[in-house]
Amino acid sequence: MKIRSYLVLFFLLAAIVPTLIFSVWSYRDTVSREFEEVRDRHLLLARKAAGALDRYQRDLVFGVDAAAMAIQRGDAMQELGTWLQQLDIKCLAIVDKTSGGIFKTISSAPFSESFFTPALIRSLGDFARFDGTEFTNVKPGPDGSNAIFLIKDLGDHVAVAAIAPDYIIELGKSITFGEEGHAAIVDRAGNVIAHPKPDWIEERRNLSEILVVAQMMRGETGIGEFYSPSANKNMIAGFTTVPGPGWGVMVPQPVSEIYAKAKASQSSLGLIMALAVLSTLAVGAYFARSLSRPIENLARVMHDSTVQRKLAQVTSPPKMMHFLEVNEVCASYNRLVDRMTTANRKIEKLAFTDQVTGLPNRGSLLTLSSPILERATSAKGGGILLLIDLDNFKEINDLLGHDAGDQHLQACAQALETVAENLAETLPAESGASRETPIAARIGGDEFIMVVKGAVDDTTVKATLEAVRSALAAPAPNQNVMMSASVGCARFPKDGRDLEELIKRADIAMYHAKSAGKNRTQIYTPLLGTKSAAEIRRDLMNAMENGELYLEYQPKICTRRRKVISVEALARWDHPEIGLYLPKFWVPVLMGSHTMNRLGEWVVAQAMRDLEILRSNGHDLWMSVNIGSDHFVAPDFIETVEAIQKEQGFDRSLLEIEVTEDALFTSEQRAIAAFNGLHDLGYRISIDDFGSGYSNITRLASLPVDFLKIDQSIISAANQNARARTILASTITMATDLGCFTVAEGIETDRQAEFATLMGANCLQGFYFTPSLPMDELSIWLNEQNGPQGHSYLRADTEPV
Repeated sequence: MKIRSYLVLFFLLAAIVPTLIFSVWSYRDTVSREFEEVRDRHLLLARKAAGALDRYQRDLVFGVDAAAMAIQRGDAMQELGTWLQQLDIKCLAIVDKTSGGIFKTISSAPFSESFFTPALIRSLGDFARFDGTEFTNVKPGPDGSNAIFLIKDLGDHVAVAAIAPDYIIELGKSITFGEEGHAAIVDRAGNVIAHPKPDWIEERRNLSEILVVAQMMRGETGIGEFYSPSANKNMIAGFTTVPGPGWGVMVPQPVSEIYAKAKASQSSLGLIMALAVLSTLAVGAYFARSLSRPIENLARVMHDSTVQRKLAQVTSPPKMMHFLEVNEVCASYNRLVDRMTTANRKIEKLAFTDQVTGLPNRGSLLTLSSPILERATSAKGGGILLLIDLDNFKEINDLLGHDAGDQHLQACAQALETVAENLAETLPAESGASRETPIAARIGGDEFIMVVKGAVDDTTVKATLEAVRSALAAPAPNQNVMMSASVGCARFPKDGRDLEELIKRADIAMYHAKSAGKNRTQIYTPLLGTKSAAEIRRDLMNAMENGELYLEYQPKICTRRRKVISVEALARWDHPEIGLYLPKFWVPVLMGSHTMNRLGEWVVAQAMRDLEILRSNGHDLWMSVNIGSDHFVAPDFIETVEAIQKEQGFDRSLLEIEVTEDALFTSEQRAIAAFNGLHDLGYRISIDDFGSGYSNITRLASLPVDFLKIDQSIISAANQNARARTILASTITMATDLGCFTVAEGIETDRQAEFATLMGANCLQGFYFTPSLPMDELSIWLNEQNGPQGHSYLRADTEPV
């Protein structure tokens, strides 16, 4: 924030804060007074209405008593009807207490004397036990309209009067105030007699669940707040009760109206605050401009120098007031500019050039490619970005040293520059524009980037990729090294216009090229996925922390005992976006990374815990886990497994470690040391996928291996091919002579199972018995094998292994 802004803000706060404090205090005081006034007014209105109703109910009692006496004397019925009509009495009947028979009726216009029916009389109760005067709750009359019945004792008879609630309704309508203030009148049961909603009156809506109505039904008087279903608002109401009939009178008003009235009374403060703010702004702007303008000018010059990447000196602007300190700052800045301009020329070259190859580095690549990507608004104006990863570069550093590695990088850089120059002469240019030389840059390690504008059609793209691959596959001069590279390609703007996004897409394609055998090219398509190898590794690390990984287990069957003797742990990933994410899609990405080691450690620890559960449930098994080749030859592998074993208190002889022969090719010496170390500690060791690739029999003879897991391809072929059958038989015989047990993998049919058993395999494993199962399902499956539901191949046998 600018100094000028701080000064103006200070003056604003000095004016606004006291005003706000006063405004808040005044508002709260106004609200408090409004609520007090409302309490007094609403309770007064409720009491006045209750007084009017009390007088009305007294008139009704007196009128019914007088009318009943007149009927007994035989007075003129017409005059009585007029009198009853004035009191809103629909009909009056003299009823015998004992029989319930109607002695005499009289009605007011427009009601008929047949208003009282025997059914209506019976519904009003047992008159034989009645004495005194009583008002009923509002009820529907024979004509469908509402009525309140007044019952008065006359000795042997009772007078029953049907009273129309018209007076009560009109009394309720007469009480209105504010926007939604009104009156509501209910009987002693909480049924509506009068209300602003006619349908509530017609259906005699019961409001007894409202707290204020419940208080009226108990005969209380006071002020209360409640939620009104009719107004859909919080209300405040004065309420009281009419003695005798027990009618409740409530005068509610929305609380929001009270707050709105209080806010309206505060509107005058707005003008005061506006005047204070304007005056503060005028005074503050004068002082702030005098002080801040020279500093702002200096800041603007520094900002322009940053944007334009060229330092400029600052000149003193016209000033309203003189500040010596500001002049000294400007002079010091100008001296600094002179020195930095000279130094920047030297630094710029170091900052944007890769020191080994002389190519642009990642920062320079961003600067150079941004204009190209920004102008690529259509496919015709686009091109491709290539991510080039040198194959087996680590071996050059390890075998020949880092100097040789640097020379190899320089040779690759020269090859890419040559390709870029050739492409600049052959690629088509946009109409009216000169050809642009492709950008070649090194972004780190053994990775290079090429941005080639104009390579649009498939033929040109493929030719460009092949030119790059061929150039990097030529022998390096002065080195006995065969070069090669895996190249991933992303198109712009099709696959993105942001450099990082394009690099990500090209990285995904490059990984697929490298997985396919290296020295290959791959063009990105959405089918390859949207996450780079680094992102998958990151997500997997998070998955281990968040409990998204779990293990499934596939049993191994002893062919002699026809019994499950061990289970193999297989990692599964319950991905929050994808769901079940099978290992074949993400394990290859982990190869050679630290994440693979972490996964192996997690699997070992979890498998140990799960096996303890299985054994505690009576299953005499051991556990096998798969370990990646790079993890197996890691210097701390045995130490890590031992630490997990000690933490779990696990029996070493119950853990079988499976590793492929690739470990020997990764580092033979470290692999042999790992085999021997694990064997000496008492762990079981298996060679997995034996026969799937190049198998060194001589090397195998020197290793302390407990199991050879014969690859599914050999089992499947041997079942149909005599030559493959000979290889299988020789492998099993060799393993037996070396003291190894054999496991036939991938058994999928009963024929394969019996064939492998006949050929002498010690153990079987495959979908024929069961696919991999999570822990809960595995326990059920193992228990079933001891009963009639068990697999047909298995049988109960207690002979020792």
